Formats: sequence, C-alpha cells, structure tokens
Amino acid sequence: MKTKFLVLLLFFSVAFFAQDIDKAKDHELLTRYPGSKIIYYFQKDYNELKFAVKPAKLEKEPQKWIEVSGHQTSIVYEVPLGKSTVEVMKNYQDAFKANNAEILFQCKGGECDGTTAWYSAKFFEKVYGKDNRQSNGETSHYYDFGAYHVAQRYMVGKITTSDKVYFIEIGMTPAYDGKPVKVCVEVIEQEALQSGLIQINADVIKDKLEKEGKLILDGILFDTGKATLKQSSFSVLEMVGEYLNKNPKARVYIVGHTDDVGSLDTNLQLSEDRAVAVVSALMNNYGDFGTQLTPLGVGPACPVATNETEEGRMKNRRVEIVLKKK
Repeated sequence: MKTKFLVLLLFFSVAFFAQDIDKAKDHELLTRYPGSKIIYYFQKDYNELKFAVKPAKLEKEPQKWIEVSGHQTSIVYEVPLGKSTVEVMKNYQDAFKANNAEILFQCKGGECDGTTAWYSAKFFEKVYGKDNRQSNGETSHYYDFGAYHVAQRYMVGKITTSDKVYFIEIGMTPAYDGKPVKVCVEVIEQEALQSGLIQINADVIKDKLEKEGKLILDGILFDTGKATLKQSSFSVLEMVGEYLNKNPKARVYIVGHTDDVGSLDTNLQLSEDRAVAVVSALMNNYGDFGTQLTPLGVGPACPVATNETEEGRMKNRRVEIVLKKK
C-alpha cells in the first residue's frame, strides 16, 4: 500500500512541476522566478514593438516610447500563489545586474499611471494592448494586465553583448481574486550592426581602407556615457593592432561618434575621449605606433542613421578607422 502511494505521489509531483505549455522555455538571458510556469510562449524572427520609457499621465498612455525591432520572444509566467510583485521583480532586477543591463525605465503602482487609485491600470492597457503587441494576433494572454494594478511593476532594460543587443521589457500584475502574480517578458534581439566580425583581420582592414577609406569597428563598446572600454572590445582592437604592425607606413584617424542625445559639447567631448581610449588601448597592448594613430571626436556630426529611433541612435554610436592621406 505504501509503495502504491509513493508511486502516485511521484506521478502527481511530476505532473505538478511539468506545467509549462508545449515547447516553451526561458530566454537564455533570464531565469524565471522559482516555481513559475509558462502559460504563453511566442517567437517571431522579426517584429517591431514599442516599449514605454516614461510614465503615463492620469488616464493616458505613456508619455514616451522607444521603437525596437528584431527577433522577438514573448513569454508569460504564472508565479506560485503567495508571492508578491516586490519579491518577483527583485529576481529580474538581479538578472539585469548580472548581465550589466542598462535600465532604461522602471515604475511601480501609481507611478506608472500618474495616479494612486487602487484600480490604476491604464498604463498596462496601453503597453500591452493590441496596437503594441503583435504576438501572432493574440491579445488574450495579456488580459490579466488590465485590472486592479496598485502593485503593478514595469521595467525596460538594454543588454549589449559582443554580437547582439537585447531590449527587454518586464511587466507584472499583482495577485488578486485568488489569481497569482503574472509576469510578461518581451525580448527583442538585434544582431550586430555588421555581420562577419569574426572574418575581419589585418588583410580585410587593409582592403577596406584602400577601397572605401574607412571601416566601422563593430564590437568596440563602452560603458554607458563613459570612455571605459568593455573587455569584449579587445578582440577587435587586436585585429587593428595586427593591421598597424603589418602596415607600418599606414596613417589612420580613430574617430569617435555619438548620437544626438544630450548637449553638443558633451557629445563632442565623449566622442574624443572614446577615440583617445581606443588609441591608448592600441598603444598599450599591441605596439608603439607613434604617429600612425590620430584620435578624433566628431560627436553627432556624421550620423549614418536617424537619431529619432533607438535603432538609429545605436548605429550612430560607433568608432571608425579612417585612412589618413600621407
């Protein structure tokens, strides 16, 4: 009798924990809150979404959005009963910190809607409405984001890696009427601005400079608003160092570019500081290049895309190597 009871217990335990819908899985960057189950899952190779990055005014939509596009992953989790949005959001904030995310916006309760009313929900209705979410035509999986949200939580972040940029939106509703906390995770993945980074070597750089006069050094990344190089940048810098060593007569500008957000003076200084940081890294790690290198910062003066969208601004924040007339 005990054996039979144990078998039944194991059966129900497996059934209890295997609750994700078919073929659903966590996104590679974010682990779920322990004990959560996936109740909705959708992926699309390319989609365009709007993420809110400023609170709403009373009964209105958010005051500012960013438009993002790329590979979409949409997940809705149901969290174990008894857990609050405070502790669940802490889980995602820790995940953002672990991935060195840039927090673009976050709000809670009435801060999101411009009201402290217990039923504040207009913000979520606008964010997760059918006009902003094209998840295979589905909208019903966002239904529970539309009522009683005094404890609602919302956060948008950006994670940059050597080959991708991720825009991540986290929205959650509180427990009410016996329903558990629900968490919506939206991820847009954008590929690096140019493909074939791995194939770039000294010969490719030489060929590009002789034919086109310049080359965008994709993969050279900095801490937000600073001239501190990220460690992942050194794989690209090594290629530039190899080119300079193989071509000692070559003279080049290392040119820093920014987007058009902020003052002109600030952007000019930041672009120059970043160009100097690249030159210093090359000199300190790959050779004494003397007069081969000239750092130059031009701020937002030479955009390659519009500054009206986040995607465009991302393209404009770059470092180029430009062949200098001998």
